[in-house]
Amino acid sequence: MNVIVADDSMLTRKIVMKYLEPLGFSPFPAANGGEVIEMLNTGKVMPDLILMDWNMPVLDGYQVLQLLKKDDRYRGIPVIMLTSESDEANRAKALAAGARGYINKPFTANDLTTAIQAYLK
Repeated sequence: MNVIVADDSMLTRKIVMKYLEPLGFSPFPAANGGEVIEMLNTGKVMPDLILMDWNMPVLDGYQVLQLLKKDDRYRGIPVIMLTSESDEANRAKALAAGARGYINKPFTANDLTTAIQAYLK
């Protein structure tokens, strides 16, 4: 299962990828929302899931989410926001825009695994 891990923090990307690999996921890192769109449009990867931070340069996670849900090619890709944006209004906004889930930082490997399994059912 291919997963794009989009976060402007290299450390967070590495941690999430470290959590995903033993679970059988193939993670692909993206440092910002622009890279996510570029990866999709160039065919570098067709993900089964996108884990995405809200606060990123170029395009933030919410902007990327909106673009994905407007594009027939990418509308069906589940997106889980993995972010420090803990405001309930932002959670509601992301879920209303089509995010499958919303995980607040900080998180543990177990938190991430449990959430991914629940959101992908």
